[in-house]
Formats: sequence, structure tokens, C-alpha cells
Amino acid sequence: MRRLSTTYLPVLVARIGSGGGAAVTSFLFPGQEIAVGAILAVYPLLEALGSFAAGRFADRFGRRPSMIFGYFGRLALTILMYLALALGAGPLIVGVINGLMGLVTSFILVSSLAMITDLTEVSNRGLGMGAFELANLGGYAVGYIIGAGLFQALGGPGSFAALAVMTAAASPIVLVMGETVPAKGVAIPLNPFRGLPPSTWPALPLWFALTVFIGMGIYSGRAIASVLSSDSRLAHLQAGALLSGALIVVGLGAVMFGRLADRWGRERILNLGIVGVMSALVVLAALLWARVSPLKAVAIASPLVFLASAIAPSILAIVGDRAVVSMRGTAMGLYSVVLGVGMAVGSLLGASSALVAGGLMGIVLAALGVFALATIAHIALRFIALRRNESIQLNSPRRVR
Repeated sequence: MRRLSTTYLPVLVARIGSGGGAAVTSFLFPGQEIAVGAILAVYPLLEALGSFAAGRFADRFGRRPSMIFGYFGRLALTILMYLALALGAGPLIVGVINGLMGLVTSFILVSSLAMITDLTEVSNRGLGMGAFELANLGGYAVGYIIGAGLFQALGGPGSFAALAVMTAAASPIVLVMGETVPAKGVAIPLNPFRGLPPSTWPALPLWFALTVFIGMGIYSGRAIASVLSSDSRLAHLQAGALLSGALIVVGLGAVMFGRLADRWGRERILNLGIVGVMSALVVLAALLWARVSPLKAVAIASPLVFLASAIAPSILAIVGDRAVVSMRGTAMGLYSVVLGVGMAVGSLLGASSALVAGGLMGIVLAALGVFALATIAHIALRFIALRRNESIQLNSPRRVR
């Protein structure tokens, strides 16, 4: 149990840094909306691309070397970001450093997920994945509000200096982490989907939609702050607190629903999450349409947001249960692929929908459209998977008694 608990710490620290960095970045370069959206998008996009290499590396050479590379690479780039902002770097340099930070972070996430899969069984894997989501989303939440507060107090360069100190403080624990599987040193197929059976594919559209929401949510801090700025001098801090609260609710729910997925079944809890997400988005759209403040709207919709947290641990448990054992790292690399691409799309979609459709309301309507399409794709893929299984059963030779 102690070994399992240790695997969450690097994720928590990295995600605090990610959330803090995203908050600070979203407040930089006033008037350059598309540039800020692009800077926010390049981080998860490079995280997605790096996950292919991270998964193969973790499978072939071990989880621990992959974790150490990712953690200390992230620390070095956080220091570099501080220096760049202190010297007055523009959006291009900041975007390059932010992208490289996403690349090395993929090694942390993939290694942690592979370790959790190694150290859990079917009977407790849902809970293990729920705890990962709590560290992942909770880290973002805490980091986002820390980043907003740091920006309010220290500005851009000072914020990244503080984040670098925090990352360095936890580095000794990463160094003493143990390996969960022996390094195999064998060739791993290039196609990550080789590690997943077709029965896992229907979950991918929902997984992608949720990660799009994270990217849109990070950008929406800028839109929320602009709404609140007319009435408050602490608009950036309030926007960060609002988004952080929503992420903490989802993270805590992931632990509970992960445990329920172990007891009641992955698919049943996944369906509950689908209903929660759709209901939450409809309620938020209606409240914002009625000109309810963003703070009150999120508070009213929070019970439905809590239900939405059932999706992520169910999907991660499904992937962990069904992935080929020798390709667990590669299969879990798909987490970062989906997360990175989804957050990149979400950052750009958040910026464009805010400009085209009118601020925060436009972002919520875009999110509703994204999830509706994802749900349709999920239902279609489940139907295809069921038909495929029926065809296999009909064509398989019957046993002769």
C-alpha cells in the first residue's frame, strides 16, 4: 500500500505545477487572445506526442527511469521559464518552453499509471485509478488557485520561481521510488492500440471529450475573470478558486466512483457519469442564459458536476483491466495522448468559442456540443462492439458433448 501511495506524489506535484503554470500563462500577454490560447494548447499537445515515447520507454526499460527523467526534466524547464519571463521573453519563447514542459510531463503520468496498474488487481483497480484522478485533477485545482494567487502577488516570473522551488522540494522522494516491474528490454509494437482490445474503444470518445473540457476550463478562467473584474479587484483569484473548486469536486468524486466501479461494474458507473456530464452542461447553459453569475451557476450545478466524476476512473479501470500485460505502459500512454490532444483542442476551442459566441456562454455551449457528439460516438461504437461479439460467438465452433 505504501508503494502504491508513493506513485501518486510525482503526479500531484507535477499537476500543481501544470495548473499553476496554466493559470499564470492564461493571464499573460493582455490583448493577445489567440497567442495565449496557442501557448496553452501546445503544452498538452506535446504531452500527447511524448506519451508514445514514454509508454514504450516504461515498458522496455522500467517505470522508475521514465519517472525520474520526466520529473527532473520538468524541474529544469520550470526554472528556464522563470528566466525567460524575467528577461522579457515573448509568446513564441514562452510557447516553446511550455511545449517542452508538456513533453517531459507525459513521462510522469504514463509511469505513474503503469505503476498503479502493476500494483493493483481487478478488485481494487477502480479505486486506484480514482485516486490517480484525485491527484491529477486535485493537483490541477490546487495549482490553478496557487498560480492565480502567485500571479496576483508576484507576477509572471516570480510565480514560476515559486513553482520551481516547490518541485525541487519533493524531488528526493522521486529518487527513492522503487521499480514495480523488471525492465524487459524487449521490442514493443509501435501501434499503441495493439495493447487494447476492441472492447475498450467505445470509451475513447468520452475520454476525449472530458479532456477537451479541461482545456476549455483552463482558458475559461480568462473569460470568468473578465466577467468578475467589473465588480472585484481579485477577479483572477476568484476565477482560479471557482475552477479549482470544480476540479476538486470531480477529483473527490473520482475516488468514490472508482470504488463503486469495483463493486457495481465499470459500465454501469460510466453510464451514470454520462448522465451527470450532460445534465451539468444543460443546467450551466440555462443558468448563464438567465444571467446568473458564474460563481452561483457553478455552485448550483455542483451536484451534477460531482456525478460527472464517474467517467474517468471507470475508463481507466477498463483500460487497466483489459490491456495486454506486456504493453501496460504503452496502453496507459494513450491516457496522455487523449489528455494532451483533448486539452490542446479545448484550449483553442475555448478561445475561439469565447470570441465567436460571446464569452463564457459560448464556451459552455461549445462544451455541450462536444459532449453530445462524444456520446453519440460512444453509443455507436458500443453497438458495433456488441454486434462484433455476437458475430464471433455465432461463427465460433460449438463444443461437442
